[in-house]
Amino acid sequence: MDPTTSAAVYGDITVPLVPFPILVIILLIALPLSAILGSVVGAARRRQAGSGQDVDKAVDDTTLGAILALLGLLLAFTFGNALSLTETRKSDGIAEAAALGTVFLRADYLPEPSRTKIQAALLGYAKTRVLPADGGFKTRDQARQFIDVSLVAQARLWPLTLEATADPMPAPLKTFFASAMNDALDAHLRRMQTLSSPVSGATQLTLLATALTALFLLGDRSGAAGRKPSWRTFVLSGFLFVVMVMIADTQNAFSGLIRLDDSTLDATIFEMEQALEGRV
Repeated sequence: MDPTTSAAVYGDITVPLVPFPILVIILLIALPLSAILGSVVGAARRRQAGSGQDVDKAVDDTTLGAILALLGLLLAFTFGNALSLTETRKSDGIAEAAALGTVFLRADYLPEPSRTKIQAALLGYAKTRVLPADGGFKTRDQARQFIDVSLVAQARLWPLTLEATADPMPAPLKTFFASAMNDALDAHLRRMQTLSSPVSGATQLTLLATALTALFLLGDRSGAAGRKPSWRTFVLSGFLFVVMVMIADTQNAFSGLIRLDDSTLDATIFEMEQALEGRV
């Protein structure tokens, strides 16, 4: 581990199992295909067993109902977690931008050259807090590299704070500035807790397996009854596709259609740059 940062400590960062576009293609093909395969299996079972299998029909209906109930529970759980994480990411991003803007403005009360040195360091640190706009982190190493760059810039801030607030600066002014700097540093921890996906890869695979099983049993039920898969089955497949894509899209936040908005941090960085340029 690099002795100057704690980036390597973030070993539990989770990244998407597959890239978002590939996941969309997999879901688009796998969900309806599962219903068709189920229908083929059900039709074959009907040819072997004959018609009028009332006992088998009741058992199939019970199993299908249980699987659909489980699917609904998993969808509600994962969708709720994804939405909760999205809101937390937004609020933490706004809070960090506000904290950085506050400490930058409070630095105006410091004497030169400390004021300009700290504000320039804050600007450099703020730029490292903007998440990649090219689809986010594809591997854990990329995520830790991002954190490492940010922590290197962060490590300059507190020594500069101690230097700028050394005696004979009045104690109230020390507290006024140091507390704002501490809030800006603490915002890093809140951002890091939302860097990962809220649901493990195993849980997401369980959701996919449950959805495929439910559609397979629906197709099997139709085939066993001597019917081809109805349009209702494919409507369900379509809605499952939309909901599961929305869950994956919301969880990623850095890729896909729904992306995290960093405009508040970008605006803060712009204001910092304008303030420093106007001083030159």
